[in-house]
Amino acid sequence: MSTTTFDFSGLLAKGIPEPAVRFSGFPKYNFVGGHNDPTQIPIEALTEAARSVLKREGSKLAMYNLSHGPQGYRGLRDFVVDKVTKRRGITATRDDILITSGSGQGIELVSRLLLEPGDTVILEEYCYAGAISRAKQMGAKIVSVPLDEDGMRVDALEAILAELKAKGVTPNTSTPSRPSRTPRAAS
Repeated sequence: MSTTTFDFSGLLAKGIPEPAVRFSGFPKYNFVGGHNDPTQIPIEALTEAARSVLKREGSKLAMYNLSHGPQGYRGLRDFVVDKVTKRRGITATRDDILITSGSGQGIELVSRLLLEPGDTVILEEYCYAGAISRAKQMGAKIVSVPLDEDGMRVDALEAILAELKAKGVTPNTSTPSRPSRTPRAAS
């Protein structure tokens, strides 16, 4: 058997970086965002849930969003409505709920809705890297708040807010000359 190789380097765009080192697996302690402890995954329960959904919804798998439209699976939206109503006292309907394709899509939608270049965003010191990246991509100035065992340190947050206020900056804008965006009532 011959070992002829194909040199495709002449087909690549000019100026691309050198290839990365080949992946050799994750380290024993992997702190990459979104990874779970594999020993804590409830495999049997997930298998049973998948089996149940496939039996009930399997014929619709060729349709995006299980043919329930762009807001996501109706059953999950109903579940969310029930949960926020009972546990948080929030009045909502299925049509008020949007199921995203992961946290990245949710962060993207909220960022596009609320942020403009130059806005100041307050984040936890050890925040999800996807939220930090998105805020930076939007041109936001990031201010991080230190944490303790209970979450954001309220004393540090108060000091940060006072410092920003003294500079004429509110968390939704870093330019005092830009009019503050105030929420409008839904029509």
